[in-house]
Amino acid sequence: MDETEPEVNTSIQVERTGLDAKKFAPSTGAAFDKPQPCPPAASESRWPLSPARPDLARDEIHAWCAVLDELASDLPAFAETLSAGERQRAERFKFDRDRKRFIARHGLLRMILGRYLNIQPARLSFTCESRGKPALAGTLDGGTLHFNLSHSDGLALFAVARRFALGVDVERVRPIPEIDQIAGKFFSARESAMLNALPAEHKLEAFFNCWTRKEAYLKATGEGIADALAQIEVSLAPGPAAQLLHVAGDAREASSWSLHPLAPAPGFTGAVAVKARDLKLACWRWPENFPAARSLR
Repeated sequence: MDETEPEVNTSIQVERTGLDAKKFAPSTGAAFDKPQPCPPAASESRWPLSPARPDLARDEIHAWCAVLDELASDLPAFAETLSAGERQRAERFKFDRDRKRFIARHGLLRMILGRYLNIQPARLSFTCESRGKPALAGTLDGGTLHFNLSHSDGLALFAVARRFALGVDVERVRPIPEIDQIAGKFFSARESAMLNALPAEHKLEAFFNCWTRKEAYLKATGEGIADALAQIEVSLAPGPAAQLLHVAGDAREASSWSLHPLAPAPGFTGAVAVKARDLKLACWRWPENFPAARSLR
């Protein structure tokens, strides 16, 4: 791959994290600058450890989670798989922790995709689709995969499918002082009404359910968050199955999509959106100190 502008654009899109409360809240957002708890250890996730060679059927979605800060011993192996453009982007981070997390999640993405395609991770090339969504540029055996990546507070979430476009989002659930203002700006009137009708103890969970489900859909389509977020209507109440209700008022278009709620670790919520119905979902966690780079050599 030509390591020039296309990869820069791909990196920008794959790194979009969704809810930035300091950006979206109507006030200064000072309350969000307080120190936050560290993400949970990988051992706290209820997802099973990943198999060495996962078999992804055509009617399946696989989701992966990983706690990036636990993968320090594998950083050199991850860095070896990155392209020149990805290494340059990593070096632009001001803080060492952010640089290491970038290397880990991009290295993990390559490791995961390489396993499914039986290709060395460093040989994978990426491009951008028409709306800027990252995609594989082409593979040695003629196969391909649809994929997406999200991260929040050191927890990375990946989703992979063979036949269908998909998007994934994850957020750490934390207090949002201006939850009503944010919902009023980025949720539909119906969603805001559903949120306000819930008991206070369920409101925060419902807010993050709504956000991650909408964002997963928008990442699947490649649409911009600022322009389309309020036009996507989803279910949000804790408990019932996740649903995409309307896309710009169109229930028929929404019915061709499915939403899967994800709970990768305590204190985090996520969702994967896919343009298909009745797919099977399998969830894995990437184990600490996995011999990452050696698996495909």
